[in-house]
Amino acid sequence: MATPTTIFRDVTALADAIAGFKNQAAAAQPRVSGLCGFDGFIDTFVRLQTPASMAEFGPKVAAAAGIAASYPARHLGDKFGGNGPLFAAAMHDIHGGAIDVTYIGAMGAGEVLPIYQEALGGKLKRLYTLAPPAHTTCLEFTDGKVMLCDMAACGQVTWERLLECVGAAALDEELKAASFISAVNWGKLPHAGTIWSQLAQRLADLAVPAKKVVFFMDLAEFETRPVADREDLLARLGPITRQCRTMLSFNLKEAWQMGEVFGLAYHGRMDADAVAELAGLLRSHIAVDRVIIHPNDGAACASATGTVYVPGPFCREPLISTGAGDNFGAGCLAAALRGFDDAALLLAGNCASGHFVRSGRSAAFPDMARLLDAWAAGTLGERL
Repeated sequence: MATPTTIFRDVTALADAIAGFKNQAAAAQPRVSGLCGFDGFIDTFVRLQTPASMAEFGPKVAAAAGIAASYPARHLGDKFGGNGPLFAAAMHDIHGGAIDVTYIGAMGAGEVLPIYQEALGGKLKRLYTLAPPAHTTCLEFTDGKVMLCDMAACGQVTWERLLECVGAAALDEELKAASFISAVNWGKLPHAGTIWSQLAQRLADLAVPAKKVVFFMDLAEFETRPVADREDLLARLGPITRQCRTMLSFNLKEAWQMGEVFGLAYHGRMDADAVAELAGLLRSHIAVDRVIIHPNDGAACASATGTVYVPGPFCREPLISTGAGDNFGAGCLAAALRGFDDAALLLAGNCASGHFVRSGRSAAFPDMARLLDAWAAGTLGERL
C-alpha cells in the first residue's frame, strides 16, 4: 500500500507543526542513557580567505595543476573531532545534561588523550578508548568544506578490541540500561558493520525487548567503500532492525550514492520533491524503520507512516560547518527518544543544525523553540 508524502514548502506552512513541536519539547522527560561510537579524530581547522568559496577554489586548483598554487588562509586551531564524539557532545547539550552518555571510540592509545578529556570528560558518563585518533585537516569555505583525512588508525576499531577495552560484563550493563545506540561514521571505519551487528545481537541475547532501543546510524562519507561493502552493510540492517528501532541518516550526496546501489538516478536533484521521493525509495529498498536525508536547506524522513519533507533555517555563511551534520543527527535522535512524529523530528534536526552553524554551540530544546520563533517571525539572522 502506498504511503502519503507531505511536503512543507516554507516556514509559514509549518505553523501547526511548530506549535506541536514546542508543546512536546516543553514536556518533562525521564532521564535517558545510551552508547555512542565509534570513531575519533583530531580536527585541524583552516579557513580559506581568498578564494573563500569552494566554487571559486576548485577551478583555481585545476588551473594550477602541474605548476603550483598558494592561497592565504587562517589556521583556526585543533579541536577534538570525529562524528561520534561530536554527536555524543551534542546529545548531552540537547538534553541540557539530563542524559547519561557513554562514548566508545578512538581517543588515544591506551588512555584517553587530554583534548578529549577536556572536551567530553565533564559531559559524558564514561569514556572508553579503543585506538589512537585519526587526523583530519578541515578546509572551511563559505559554501562547504573539504576534509583531508589520515585514517590509518581507523582499522584498529574492531569488535574484538571493543570487548577487550570495555569488558563483556561492563558492556552488557551498558546495553541493559540503554535507550539508544548511536553508531556513526561507517564510511571511515572498515569494521563498523560487525560492531553494529554484534551490539544488536547482544541486546537480543540479553533479552532486551525488541524495539526498546533506538539505533541511530549515519554512514558519513562512504564513496571510498566498494560496492561489496555497501551490500554487506545492507544485509546487516535487517537483523538490526528486528531488534531495534532503526534510523539511517544520509546527507544528500550520500543518499545519491546509496541510490546508485539500487539503480536510482537522483544525482544532482536537490529540490524538495526529489529529496522526499528518494527517501521513500531508499526505505523501500533498505530494511530500516526510518530513512532520513538532510540537504543543507531542509530534510526528509520516510517511515511506515509516509514521507515528509521539512525546510530548514538555512544559513548562507555559517560560523562553522564541521559538526553541523552531527548536531542534526543528535537532534533527530533526541526527538525520537521523546516520541516525536516525523515532522517534529526533522524540525529538531534542522534547528539543532541551524543553531550550531550560527553560534558554534549545540542547541537544547528551549534554544530550538526560540530559533523557531525567530525563523517564523522573519527575524532569524546569520548569527545567534
